[in-house]
Amino acid sequence: MSAVAEKKTADESPKRYVSPAQERVIVRAARLRLSTDKKQGIESPAWVRKIARRPL
Repeated sequence: MSAVAEKKTADESPKRYVSPAQERVIVRAARLRLSTDKKQGIESPAWVRKIARRPL
């Protein structure tokens, strides 16, 4: 046994594979949320804007 244990951060999540079709759905949903938030006068979160900027 080693005297020093490895430290792991709490936000280490496994990277999940997203198919290209699923990626397109996610981007389109983010773009839809941007447009509906704009129409309602609500500011969209930064993470939604970041996803919406991705290319299809």
